[in-house]
Amino acid sequence: MDTLGGLTLRIEKVVSEVKDIIKLFEMEIADPRKAVSFRQVKEIEASIERFKRQGISVPEELKQLKLKLFSTYEIHKEFLSLYNEFLGSIHGLTSSETPQKLARTISEPKTGRSSYRKPPNYERPLGSKGNSNLEDYLIPVIKLMWNGHNHREAFRQIAKKLDVRYNTVSAQCTRALGLTTDEFINQVKSKTIVDLIEKNTQTNTRQLKLN
Repeated sequence: MDTLGGLTLRIEKVVSEVKDIIKLFEMEIADPRKAVSFRQVKEIEASIERFKRQGISVPEELKQLKLKLFSTYEIHKEFLSLYNEFLGSIHGLTSSETPQKLARTISEPKTGRSSYRKPPNYERPLGSKGNSNLEDYLIPVIKLMWNGHNHREAFRQIAKKLDVRYNTVSAQCTRALGLTTDEFINQVKSKTIVDLIEKNTQTNTRQLKLN
């Protein structure tokens, strides 16, 4: 996959090429020597027909002029057709619905009622579903660990029981106390976690001490 810088460089090259093509078309169209109208061709044809009706020999120069104008006119017409086709292709790309859908997806949600959807990796805020940090997360996890389960198994069991994410349980037991996972594990093993909980929550942890 292209990096952001690489993609930017490719876009700049494409835009530069498109600008060069448009400039080439505009120069060709603006050239008065090549802007031959069908009316001019028809006027030459009418002049030739008048010569014929009058029984006058058609000058060779007039015949050559007709061929030259007609050829220039056909080339100019094809050039214009190609220009319009090119512009139509560019317009077709820029009017695609895909960029609009992407823009709506990544745009900030509006205030009030919104159709904004949370990303797939969204996690519910800590303490969701009305669960208590101490009674629903910390105490059950610590008891499981004191009964021989490692912290991962304890987190998984409580996450399943409370119907929340594994990371939610982990965060309630570590970040909520200002601990890293390793610090939490060590304090649970040494049982100093009890004093820390009492200090942080100002809650009696008799349920843990009685274990």
